[in-house]
Amino acid sequence: MERSRSNKKPFSFAISIRGKLLLINLTLLTCVGLYAFYEHASFSSFESLEHAATENLQASVDLLTLRRHEKDFLVRKENKYPKRFDDVFNTLSQRLVDLNSLLKLHNLHLEKQTTNIIETLDRYQQQFHLLVDKVNSIEGIETSDNHRSRLENSRKKLKSAASSYDSFYLEVELLELIEKDYRYLADSTAESSNNLLKAVSNFAISEHVPSSLKPEFDQYKQDVEALVSASTELGHSADEGLKAQLRKNVHNAENSIKSLQTEISHAIKLKSEQIRTQLLVFGSAIVAILSILLFFIGRSILSRINAINILMKEIASGNGDLTVRMNAKGNDELAQLASSFDIFISKLHGNIQDVAKVMSILGESSENSKTSAVKSMNNAEQQKIQSESVATAVNELVMTSNEITANIECAANSAETIKQDAQGALEITLATSKSMQSLSSNISESQALIVNLAEQSKEINQVITAIQNIAEQTNLLALNAAIEAARAGEYGRGFSVVADEVRQLSLMTNNSTHQIESTIQELASGIQDTATKMSSSIDLACHTKETASDVVKAIEDMVIRINTMSDMNTQIATASEQQSMVSAEIDRNITEIAHLASDTHHIVSGSVHCSEQVSSVSHKLEKIVAQFKY
Repeated sequence: MERSRSNKKPFSFAISIRGKLLLINLTLLTCVGLYAFYEHASFSSFESLEHAATENLQASVDLLTLRRHEKDFLVRKENKYPKRFDDVFNTLSQRLVDLNSLLKLHNLHLEKQTTNIIETLDRYQQQFHLLVDKVNSIEGIETSDNHRSRLENSRKKLKSAASSYDSFYLEVELLELIEKDYRYLADSTAESSNNLLKAVSNFAISEHVPSSLKPEFDQYKQDVEALVSASTELGHSADEGLKAQLRKNVHNAENSIKSLQTEISHAIKLKSEQIRTQLLVFGSAIVAILSILLFFIGRSILSRINAINILMKEIASGNGDLTVRMNAKGNDELAQLASSFDIFISKLHGNIQDVAKVMSILGESSENSKTSAVKSMNNAEQQKIQSESVATAVNELVMTSNEITANIECAANSAETIKQDAQGALEITLATSKSMQSLSSNISESQALIVNLAEQSKEINQVITAIQNIAEQTNLLALNAAIEAARAGEYGRGFSVVADEVRQLSLMTNNSTHQIESTIQELASGIQDTATKMSSSIDLACHTKETASDVVKAIEDMVIRINTMSDMNTQIATASEQQSMVSAEIDRNITEIAHLASDTHHIVSGSVHCSEQVSSVSHKLEKIVAQFKY
């Protein structure tokens, strides 16, 4: 009989747990998206403000570039620099206009400062172009119509006119004037300009200057005054004239840009703090909203889990009553879990009933199986003992056969070794016989050569005898020549010296031939002894050759007998090896039978053990089923 238990449904949302989790995820994604959007908008505004600061710094760089072009023009006097100046100025003006627009977007109220900078830069451009015109009018490189060119022409005319006057004082004063002129052109300062004007005045009132030189001097004076006036208006230094005005405007523009940069940096700092505060507040609000939502949804889920947990504890702490059902209410996942649990308990209830019916049948079968297994185990034990006895006997037979085979193999190996040694002795003896034949032939050839050598030594003795006769005759001739030279007196003195030298040479030749004759005689005696010994060696070699032939025949007979014995040992070894193989095969079969008997014994023992386990499990299962109410 089934009984159901129910509990009071706790407060929860009318949606499933999955829906609640999806609601949390959607809320989280929405809040993160809003936070990201707000953060992106805030940082975009902040980056725009930083871009304004960057543009202002770039404006400062452009102003430095304008000053560089100004300096380059004043140094090189080339018209390409004003063009570059205007290009950079247009870029700077557009940059300041864009900067003013950016500052208006952020409501910084800095239009007055940017307008002041633009106006100052406009004045700076106008003054620079005035300076360019003034510099070109003074010493323009790309044009010859300037004050310096006109002064140079009037100076040349004045020098040309003054050179026609043969006046030393005029030449000196003109040189002093031209020196002041060159000094001023080399270093245009207020002092050098005053010195030049003073020199012009002194030259004008000089008594050494003729009146006919006045037209050229007046033109020169006019050109000097025009040059000095233009240079003064331009400014001899950076603190005078147009240069001073230009420098003042540049400094004002630089100070204004630095002041604007300070204001923008302050605005960036305030904006950064504002964004940080707003993001902190917005993030805190998102965290609070998500925390409240998670609290209510988590509480609703936990209340449902606690209710189901209480029911499951009641079922677990009972007496195994499988008729209890949870019957949880609701449409969420926990209610589905409770319904699945009730279905599982119902199936378990039916299975326990089936197990109870099978228990009695299983108990009877396990007892019968145990009895049969005990009988099989006893039979296998007897078979195992008998197989081990047969295996021991066959193993001893195999060991004996192996020992015989090993001894036969040793004998065969020894016969083979003796055979190889005899074969080697035969080869050595044959080689010795061949060597003796070669030795006998060589000794015979040597004996013939020695006989020839003895004959040649006799011929050498004959030649030496002839040389001795020639030497004696030469000695007699030398004596006769000496006697004739003595008779000739002073005229035969040189010939007497030659005769003495010939006689000395004859005596030396005679002595050498006696030594050679003695050596040849000793050589002939040695050759005779060598020939005698060679003859004895030939007889000994022939006797040794005959002995070696007898040894070869004896060794050949021994090799034949050893081959016969080796073949017989090989046949015996083959038969013994076949016997060993058969014995080993029998031993393997008996051993395999013993292993099979042992395995059968172990298997039957295991079967008995399994039967005991089945019986034990059957009793345990009976006790377990008895715990449930079905």
